[in-house]
Amino acid sequence: MGTRSLFRICSTVCFIVLCARAAEAQFEQYTPPGGPQARPESREKRLKQEIAEARYHLGPVRIAPQAGIRDVAYVRDLFGGAAVDSDLTATAFAGARAFLSTGSKVTWIANVQPEYVWWSRRADARRLNTTYGIEEVGLFNRLFLGFAASREEAQRLVTPEVPQLFNFRSDVLQANAEVQLTGAIYGFAAVRQTQQTNLVKQSVVPLGLDLSLLDRTELVTREGVRWRPSPGWTLGLGAEQSRTDFDHKAGDNSNSGTAPVAEMTIDRHYVSFQLDAAARSLRAQSGSRFVSFDGLTGSASASYRPRRGLEVWIYGNRSLVYSLTTQYPYLDDRRTGVAVWVGAGGIVSSRFFVEAGTDDYVRFSTETAQRSDQVRSYGAVLRLAAVKQVIVSFQATRSQYVSNLAFNSRSYTSGGLTVTLGSNL
Repeated sequence: MGTRSLFRICSTVCFIVLCARAAEAQFEQYTPPGGPQARPESREKRLKQEIAEARYHLGPVRIAPQAGIRDVAYVRDLFGGAAVDSDLTATAFAGARAFLSTGSKVTWIANVQPEYVWWSRRADARRLNTTYGIEEVGLFNRLFLGFAASREEAQRLVTPEVPQLFNFRSDVLQANAEVQLTGAIYGFAAVRQTQQTNLVKQSVVPLGLDLSLLDRTELVTREGVRWRPSPGWTLGLGAEQSRTDFDHKAGDNSNSGTAPVAEMTIDRHYVSFQLDAAARSLRAQSGSRFVSFDGLTGSASASYRPRRGLEVWIYGNRSLVYSLTTQYPYLDDRRTGVAVWVGAGGIVSSRFFVEAGTDDYVRFSTETAQRSDQVRSYGAVLRLAAVKQVIVSFQATRSQYVSNLAFNSRSYTSGGLTVTLGSNL
């Protein structure tokens, strides 16, 4: 048996082992407005760029430090027409990414980034968060293998039901594999386990809602085949299995199900297109209050670049968002939007977006009032990189939720500044 045949058999065995459980989190609890921020990059290109920008060497280890202040912002929230906790906030962070190559094909990546979240008035929201993790990337001739374990603690919007910044923890274990079976045909598999925990006291949440009702563990596996007829073109078909277990029995939305999935990527000079869609069939697990769901979820985006320094995006997504209220298990979140990116010589760039959609709440009982929230969001980002490895950006976002149940109408407005110092520290 030749060396090439032996390698193909071993690669296929690795693929099958990973297929035994096979991706991203089942649903994002909150999808930030604005759509895709950039075209997707290949693993090889992204890794080479990160290593090249790592300025410091410690023996065979390359280190890329980073520090800065982000989300220096004035935040204003409105619930039912009344202002809630309008305040000033800022997050200071410092950390580093380290890269170690063991041979020509395998790279290990470690990341540590503590950050301090400050609020002017909300003393109970001040917190030291820590993000850390380790990742292995194996780029072989016909095989890609990736493994990662990480913990991220960060302040962000957690749910559209309460558009307010809270501290949040996400623990992730994941493995990915892709093997070239023959010619332009690739087999792929992925498994991802995510444990999500809200780091907030119930007393600081408006309307007395309990964010711990969203604490859960998700296991998502996906496997299938991809066809890459030429560079920049990918079509994938496969299957996904998911299981979600909630920690809090009072608001148990535990569910599981399967779905056929489709992926598509077209990346050419003038146009790009990305699609990730799943035809889901989700059912409640024993003792859960989850209401069965059958439908298509996912995201799609397309962009057109008529000339250098200008790109126009259209995008849309549909997802399920778990609810904090006892009357509704989840809401059907649908968004469409348009974004425009304008850049000049890599020094100055700006991005503007506007999007609209609906949050339709699924009811346990016909006796519960129907609820549908109309969502409108718009915003802009201005990015300056006049000095090497120093990036300054200004951002502003406003989201407005107009509910057919007037007391549930609300809005979120934020305007702020971020300064990041890269590997020239």
